[in-house]
Order: sequence, then structure tokens, then C-alpha cells
Amino acid sequence: MIKEFIKAIVGLICFVLLIPFFILYFLHIFSFTSISQLISLIPGFFGVMLRRVWYKCMLAKCGNDLTVDFLGAIRTSKTRIGNNIYVGVGTWIGEADIGDDVMFADHITVLSGSEHHGVKRLDIPMRLQEGKIKCIVIGKDAWIGAGAIIQTDVADHTVVGSGSVVTKTFKPYDIIAGVPAQKIKSRKGGAK
Repeated sequence: MIKEFIKAIVGLICFVLLIPFFILYFLHIFSFTSISQLISLIPGFFGVMLRRVWYKCMLAKCGNDLTVDFLGAIRTSKTRIGNNIYVGVGTWIGEADIGDDVMFADHITVLSGSEHHGVKRLDIPMRLQEGKIKCIVIGKDAWIGAGAIIQTDVADHTVVGSGSVVTKTFKPYDIIAGVPAQKIKSRKGGAK
């Protein structure tokens, strides 16, 4: 009871401290990403609470008990977050729709697809070619290991091994790892 009361008071203090950032954002002086990066630099419980309040107010959807650890940031307000989400140290999330009970370890990158930049034309630089942004869906109860790079959807109940690069979607309950990620086994048991 006391712990919840303290969280509520700290949440209120964080909201008040964020009011200038809300104003700067709505006046188009600072971008969503700029503010997310700035508040990612605040360590400890207070930083987690500050980020929780910012994202709860600003994301397209944000469930309860979001924890974004030190140096972690969500890069677009279009992202949708479920309940009980942990985002580890230094993790960056692009446009995504994340189910409930998902754990992101440290230093993960969730890209908004794998085609941010066009590469087909040879007459103009790649930086000038149109790319495609995709909303990545990460299913409920997924666990993404440290250092993984997510370029496409991750099914419900999936475990992604540390350092993996996910370039295709696998079945629910699969344990995947590698570069590019491959199925190692199923959480349900049985053969590969």
C-alpha cells in the first residue's frame, strides 16, 4: 500500500516536471524522439518513472507497468505497448505494436522493418531513395535476448536468443537464435 502511494506521488511529480516538455512537443519545438532520448539519460527509479509517465501520456497506447531502463527509448509516438513490459538498458524501439508481458533485454534494436532506405536505383544516392516503414508486431509473452536486432514480427511466446538478427517470423512458442535467426526448438518440446 505504501509502495503504491509512493509510486503515485512520484508519478505526479514526474508529470509536473514533464509539462514543459509536453508544451515544447505540442509547439513543434522538440520532437518526440528528442524528448525520449533526453529523458533516457536519467538513471534509477526516478528515470524509470519519468519515462513511464512520458510514454503513458504520449504513445498511441501504453498499458500498465511499463519499465524503460536507463538509455532505453521508444522513437515514435505511433508505438503501442501492452501491460507489464520491460525495456532493458540501451534498447531502442521503432514503430511497434507490443503485446502484454514482453521482456526486452539490454541493447536491443527494434527497427521499423528492414527497408528504411531504397537501394534499387543506381542513379541517386541511397539516402535520397524512398524507403518503407513497417510497424513491427511483437506478440505477448515474448522474451528478446540482449543485443538482438528485430526487423520483422515476433510471434506470441517466442524466445529470441542474444545477438540474433530476426529477419523472418516464426511460429508461436519457438526458440530462435542466430544471424539470421533460425528455429532452435519449441518451448512446447519435441523436435525442431
